[in-house]
Amino acid sequence: MDRIEYAAIALSGDLSVEDMTRLIETDSGISELMYSDALLDVSRLKKIRMSFDSVCRILSSGWKFINYAEESYPAALRNISGPPPVVFYEGNPEYLIEGEFLAIVGSRKADRYGTTAARDFSMTLAQGGLTIVSGLAAGIDSAAHQGALEVKGRTIGVLGTGIDVDYPASNRDLIRRVKENCCVVSEFLPGTRPMKHNFPRRNRIIAGLSRAVFVVQANLRSGSLITARLALENGRDVFALPGDINRENSKGTNWLLKNGGKVITECEDIFEEYPVTLRKTEELLEDSPVLHALEVGPLSFGEMLIATGMASNELLVELTRLQLSGHIFDDSGVWSRSSLTK
Repeated sequence: MDRIEYAAIALSGDLSVEDMTRLIETDSGISELMYSDALLDVSRLKKIRMSFDSVCRILSSGWKFINYAEESYPAALRNISGPPPVVFYEGNPEYLIEGEFLAIVGSRKADRYGTTAARDFSMTLAQGGLTIVSGLAAGIDSAAHQGALEVKGRTIGVLGTGIDVDYPASNRDLIRRVKENCCVVSEFLPGTRPMKHNFPRRNRIIAGLSRAVFVVQANLRSGSLITARLALENGRDVFALPGDINRENSKGTNWLLKNGGKVITECEDIFEEYPVTLRKTEELLEDSPVLHALEVGPLSFGEMLIATGMASNELLVELTRLQLSGHIFDDSGVWSRSSLTK
């Protein structure tokens, strides 16, 4: 069975990795597999016979994918419950196997508090060496991807549609940027349109790729809580950002915190779970023009523009990164180094 046949059988019959492993172990030919009810039940055999040829044509038309049976399959996904037999991708597949991964997820209808936090945390964490994983949805997901891209960090987008279907359409440009600069993945055959039951399946890949899931903002019905549950079921950690007790969008995250999720209020809370990344962050800080400028004492934003020679937008990014990592603080518009850097 070659790689296209493997993928076509798995996708045509909606087979699990366990099903595919059992079929491979029989060492049967394709024709025997498709017409032997001793190997698969009649309903799935019927599906495979109906779709196998058309799926093969799709797979042979240039789409990039990785099978579970191949060495390049992401190691993190091998160890989850129900790993996808096939993963389609666009971008750099090495980003799926290198480094430490953190999922940042939350409400599609996030408010400014949520989107600002997701973007700012993602910027600092990505610059510190973490790969940010999210679902390319509106709201928190978008802010997380954008934060990582803004600092030229790594981010993985996981789609609940075919790899060629931009959903939501409003995120078409963001999806393109993640594909061009990092990597987007999907377990669904190209051309698959958005269907409600596919998004929980998407969420298990987000959780499975990641060492931990950080829920920034969510109500009690949010799909992000499904991602958090899947993370726990697969031995991952769950983090959450505290929110206003009177806001619906914070009830989900506050519930997670009441039930064992780790409280996150600054990047150091996450970096302490990733000691290798923390060391990378300290190395990055050695070259920070802001920290060098503040060696002489507290400075205003305008004074730092002059001292560092940075553009205002670049300076804002650097200030946010250093503030979230606990290395500087703002006192009425005047910035100073914290005790971590003295």
